[in-house]
Amino acid sequence: MAEKKTNSFFKRLVGFLHFLFACVTLVGIGFMYLNSNYGRGLDWIKTETFEQSPDFSKKVQADITNIFDYVQYQDIFESNGEVDYSQVVLEVTTGPGGEKSYTLDDIIQYGKSLGYYMDESDNYALKGGPETLSEEDQDQVYVRYRCYQSEEDLTSPDQSFSTMPDLTYEILKRFSSYYSIYSRLMSDFTNLYFRVAYYSKNDAIYEIHTNAPEMSNDDIMAMGRYIYYSGDSNDLAVRTNFESNFPSIPALMSKNNPYNGNSYYVVIGLDTSYKANDDYAQAYTAYNKSRVNFSNGLYITIAGLAGSLVTFAFLLFLSGHASISDRTITLYPFDRTKTDFMLLLMAFVSYLCIHIMAPVTSKLLHLVVTSDYWDRANLLVAFGYLYFCVILTFFSLIRRYKAETLWKNSFLHDLTETLSESTFRYRITIGFVLYLAYNVFMITVGAFMIFHHENSVFQFMPFIFVMIAWIAGNLLVFYFIYRNADQTDKIHAAIEKLASGETSYKVDVNDFSSLEAELAEGLNRISDGLETALAEQVKSERLKADLITNVSHDIKTPLTSIINYVDLIKRQHIEDPTVQKYLEVLDQKSQRLKTLTEDLVEASRASSGNIKLEITNIDFVELVQQTTGEFEEKYAIRHLEIVNTLPNEVIMIEADGRRLWRVLENLYNNAFKYALEGTRVYVTIEDHGADVVFTIKNVSANPLNISPDELTERFVRGDVSRTTEGSGLGLSIAKDLTTLQGGKFELIIDGDLFKAQITFPIKN
Repeated sequence: MAEKKTNSFFKRLVGFLHFLFACVTLVGIGFMYLNSNYGRGLDWIKTETFEQSPDFSKKVQADITNIFDYVQYQDIFESNGEVDYSQVVLEVTTGPGGEKSYTLDDIIQYGKSLGYYMDESDNYALKGGPETLSEEDQDQVYVRYRCYQSEEDLTSPDQSFSTMPDLTYEILKRFSSYYSIYSRLMSDFTNLYFRVAYYSKNDAIYEIHTNAPEMSNDDIMAMGRYIYYSGDSNDLAVRTNFESNFPSIPALMSKNNPYNGNSYYVVIGLDTSYKANDDYAQAYTAYNKSRVNFSNGLYITIAGLAGSLVTFAFLLFLSGHASISDRTITLYPFDRTKTDFMLLLMAFVSYLCIHIMAPVTSKLLHLVVTSDYWDRANLLVAFGYLYFCVILTFFSLIRRYKAETLWKNSFLHDLTETLSESTFRYRITIGFVLYLAYNVFMITVGAFMIFHHENSVFQFMPFIFVMIAWIAGNLLVFYFIYRNADQTDKIHAAIEKLASGETSYKVDVNDFSSLEAELAEGLNRISDGLETALAEQVKSERLKADLITNVSHDIKTPLTSIINYVDLIKRQHIEDPTVQKYLEVLDQKSQRLKTLTEDLVEASRASSGNIKLEITNIDFVELVQQTTGEFEEKYAIRHLEIVNTLPNEVIMIEADGRRLWRVLENLYNNAFKYALEGTRVYVTIEDHGADVVFTIKNVSANPLNISPDELTERFVRGDVSRTTEGSGLGLSIAKDLTTLQGGKFELIIDGDLFKAQITFPIKN
């Protein structure tokens, strides 16, 4: 009992540590995430200084623009180095005789009446404005002069007319910008010093704008970082030790030049010791702080990830087990639900967490995080909730996998089992309907999310997961289709193997599923049956061959003695005709028995293929001519006439000469025995290009009441009375020998006409 409590405490401790390390990882990522250098990698930490950073260059570029804006604003709003509120800044015409001029003070007072004010705490930003305008304020006026616009610009129609509130806003906006720049750059609390000087011809008149009248150009350039550009130089190069050359300076200098010619220069220096607590000093401090935060965040993230991975491995090993030593699987009630239902439920819970819990938590986080980092903080919160849901789902799947219920305890498994027991047509129909419904549902959900999501990353995440699920579902369907196709190919290959004679070929049933597995088992049973039948057939053929060989051998010795003794008796010149007749019968029957014995042995060898062939090139026409010559004298006994139709050219084939002679001999003997006496026997050879066809045909003496296939069987004769010589093996031997030599043997019966054909490929 104490051991169980200890193991339970250990599992809870590991789970708590994993959660703690995951939080540490999120905190570390937050430190790296929540700074202005997000997305720049790690190089900037090792090699970059604040003065080399892109933010620094952007800040300097902005202040260069501010300096030249200030040069312009000085001409507009100042007289003798001070703001001149009596200076005319606007001239308009409201109608005939309605010409009006407005000083800076007039515009400020009118702006106050409209509700405008400059917020000193916000760097003199212009704020406020009219809630409603009177009809008089909405009247268009003709603009004759604007302090910030040239006469050429006023000639365009869209610039010639405007309303007083709009004109007031434009002037006050520039006055606010003037105050903002003045408060930053013209005070004693700045690290940026500048001098912009313009000279007329012969340097008779000059105009200098600076915030460091006591300092020389060399003093300004010695501050740390500097920029110097002169219009008198022969090139457009800007001398600087900043990371950027600031190519906009020549254009700004030329644009604000009040005189003709190129007599002007600008020098800007930045004190990189940051003695004054201005924007640059604050940015320098923030940059170094972000560097420290990023480094600390990186170390924290690495430590958190390492701890998370170690504890994750422990949880993976312990998941489903009551203790380390206990290897039995323990499932929670949540793990006993259907797997696919659990996945859908957790997907729904994840959606609720992201769309309800994450926004609520983000609102609380906004109390301690500045608005610049809200989006990134929201993303971290969403990922935190998502990670929690994924971890719960993952370990439930692991426990199911260990308990071997991941697939078995699912609706999809139940459906698959139901379909596997049904017909293929039913499976295809139901599968297609489910596939179509799944795609319609996922596309509908995806479209709904596209048109109803907010413009933030974590709000878009559910759509990404839906698309991943949609693609995964289609890939799963493709896998099943591909698996079935692969199984069908394996079954087809197995059938081809069996059909080609590999009766021992079998398939691995474990590679198949559902009905295909049953089909594979059936093929294996067919293979076993064929193997058994083939073995029985081989055994039977071997027994028959052995029997024929043994019987022939046992008969041959006494038969030879009988033949020899009959021959010896005949030599005694016995005069009794009856005894002579008996001797003739004995001689005839013993010779027939000898022939039968030899034919039996040869038929057995031919049918089993146990004959060694000596294949050579043979002139088929010449061999047939020789055979005809051999049988002419014999055919004359029964008054049979051989009619040859042979080609004149040589036709070469590849065959065993002795075996081919035996085939022809058997065919000629068959015609001699069974042809009608006094008729013709026709022998022809036809060249069919690739093949040569030999044909011998005759008219049968007796009706042929038997099929051609039966004639080639052993011990079958056209004359079933067996009154003539022969063993009934001649045609069978001829067929087997022809086949062994690569030829084709065919018998054709048309009424009393008997025709035998053998075909061999012609050797080129």
